Amino acid sequence: MSGAAVEIGNNRCSDSDGTTVRVRVIAPSSMGKPSNLEVFRRFLRDAGITARVDDSIYRAGADPFYANTDQFRAADLVDALTDSCTVVWCARGGKGASRMIPYLEALPADRKQRIRDARKTLVGYSDATALHVYLQTVYGWQTVHGTMLEMIADGTVDRRSVDALVALVTGRSDRVRYELRLVDAGGPRDERLSLRSKVAGGNLTLVENSLGTSCCFRGVGKIVFLEDVRVQPYALERSLDHMKLAGVFDGATAVVFGSFSVEEQPAGNCNGVPSSDDHLMALVFRRFAATVLFPVFRVDGIGHSFVNNPLPLNTEATVVGPTRLDDATETSIYTLTVDNVYNTGAQSCIRPAPVPLDQAA
Repeated sequence: MSGAAVEIGNNRCSDSDGTTVRVRVIAPSSMGKPSNLEVFRRFLRDAGITARVDDSIYRAGADPFYANTDQFRAADLVDALTDSCTVVWCARGGKGASRMIPYLEALPADRKQRIRDARKTLVGYSDATALHVYLQTVYGWQTVHGTMLEMIADGTVDRRSVDALVALVTGRSDRVRYELRLVDAGGPRDERLSLRSKVAGGNLTLVENSLGTSCCFRGVGKIVFLEDVRVQPYALERSLDHMKLAGVFDGATAVVFGSFSVEEQPAGNCNGVPSSDDHLMALVFRRFAATVLFPVFRVDGIGHSFVNNPLPLNTEATVVGPTRLDDATETSIYTLTVDNVYNTGAQSCIRPAPVPLDQAA
């Protein structure tokens, strides 16, 4: 069955406007496990989602770094962005997605118009941030920062995070809700806030790498979300200083820092075991917050960690609070509510209802 295009689907789900949810799986970044492709199909079938998972997305030996050649990955990406699917779900991250940008830039005007008109939902995180930023900046797409299929197949992501992501993709959930911890910038700890904006961002390294390009990330008018892994505290501070000087945060509504760690967290850690670098990371966040005019927050369980909850990007969001005080840390807690990429007011495959994720700080 090598190279075959396999489409699966039972008990088809529909998004809020009655459109059948059709997932196209792509691999714009690193190589995964070819044996997991069948696991992807089974997972999507069990979720009631019609899906296309091509064997050809993984071609061993085609490139020393990536899942296939640049030319194949670019052609597959463009086809996914313009075909009849409604959701484009990245198989895994790693490296290589940014190499797709020149191919997207070189498309003829009619293909670019088709991408603009499609307005599908891209799902992925980490290296997929390059595509999030490009599709949002150039085409105004709304996307979802969420776990990828290799993590689901390998069991390296919490099942509750997976269920929450599926609920968003299928339109069963109309929003997510998380608790934010205010980063102490030396000002009032109980300052009342009511912010409304859109969340944008993703992996800090990829956001920073967009600087100087045609799709340079800008945080003006946005709640900027950032996360990363395998980053030393001093390197994080250097990147934040660079981004400030480059104007990334000019006019931002707020910044929310997700999971940050020096090493990849093992499955089952659930953000519950502090590392020896946590106090230095906290220092970097405090020093950053002291130099900006907008509020800075932290949120658990979004990013490179076993708990990797979904976060819709480029959709309406609010931050209100403080809603309570964490007595143990004397930290003010605020609530972030983010709308789904779908308006779930209409009929879907399962009766739509808010499924907020109250992620404890």
